Amino acid sequence: MPDFGKALRGLTKFRCEHVVAGSSPRPFSLAEQLQFLRSRPGNVLPPGEVHSNALGSHYYIEAVYPEDHFQGKVRLSRLSSCDVEYLMRLMREKAPVPHRDRIVFLDTETTGVQGGTGICPFLVGIGYFGSDDFHMVQYFIRDFDEEPSMLMALAERLRQFELVVTYNGAAFDIPLLETRFTLARLDNPFESMSHFDLLFTTRRLWRNGHGSCRLVALEREMLSFLRGADIPGAMIPRAYFDYLQRRATPALPSVFTHNAHDVISLAALTIQLDEPLDLYSLARVVENSPEWHRSIRLYEMALRGGLPEPVRRKALENLAVTCRRAGEHDRSRDICAELIRHPEFSMVGYEGVAIYYERVARDFEAALRVLEQGLARAENDRWKRMLQARWHRLQQKTLFSHKKAQDSQEPS
Repeated sequence: MPDFGKALRGLTKFRCEHVVAGSSPRPFSLAEQLQFLRSRPGNVLPPGEVHSNALGSHYYIEAVYPEDHFQGKVRLSRLSSCDVEYLMRLMREKAPVPHRDRIVFLDTETTGVQGGTGICPFLVGIGYFGSDDFHMVQYFIRDFDEEPSMLMALAERLRQFELVVTYNGAAFDIPLLETRFTLARLDNPFESMSHFDLLFTTRRLWRNGHGSCRLVALEREMLSFLRGADIPGAMIPRAYFDYLQRRATPALPSVFTHNAHDVISLAALTIQLDEPLDLYSLARVVENSPEWHRSIRLYEMALRGGLPEPVRRKALENLAVTCRRAGEHDRSRDICAELIRHPEFSMVGYEGVAIYYERVARDFEAALRVLEQGLARAENDRWKRMLQARWHRLQQKTLFSHKKAQDSQEPS
């Protein structure tokens, strides 16, 4: 360990300065020596407290964000259990959603990212609501021997909650902590909790509009929140190992800030579903769910908010199909007529108007004219084949209808 000799000399000096005159020096215990090394200048942690329990001690930091705190453009106190419940229902999660104060948001910082029993969570951050204030609590181990104490305190706190929300926690954070609880011979608090991994939600709802599903990217695009000089995740294990080896660790405070941002943004992202692109993505998910009829309103909200092309055209096409499915035929026809007037060819538009004339208005001739217009504009061979097949079928139906009408007029 670099500087170890210098540290020992400092410890000897410290011991001599604290010997009562006329008495012989008392050997320091191992615990006292470790405490001295941890408290040396250059290893200052963010303001916090040392908490002790039956398994030892650990470092503890708590911050309270008042009800008017914004993460970017999102006010945290807006979050309700209904927001979480709606997202979970969309993801077909069947677990009940408790009151907001019984939901906890969790993120870990670890000595590696590959998983396995050798990975240690040296910092665990949790966030939860107490009334309208958001409480951020961070558990930190100043050395590996403090992990059991930290895990015991964390488990006791987690038992206050019924649902844990993470970002990629299903694949990493929760299995890792469960393993560490087992190795420490502690009961696993997650056994009595439901778990909702927001990563899967972002992949379904938000990738369409924002591309990357990295948490930092979503903060920027959805929350309008910029972290500033944030430590890259890949550098976090090195910052901790430097701290353990008593090297200069200017990056360590950034690890705590990084962890806090992860937890707070996790809560904020469950609220932010009112952007046009996000509403459009949400409508697409709802359209394929048992509550498909609710997608009509979501498509309408997204279109009113302003969507870029070609997303706007796709939203109109989906809305037209959903309206027809809901029996709103006139409205579906009007949307399809708008799509036909669009500079870009819309198969849904021509097909939708033709379906309306055939099935609702029973005007086969009008339907044939629409299909002929579509054939004249279509450039895609597949679209041409589909329109041609529909035209031939409708032509036969028209001839049969004319023959039936003529037969009915002939004298018996």
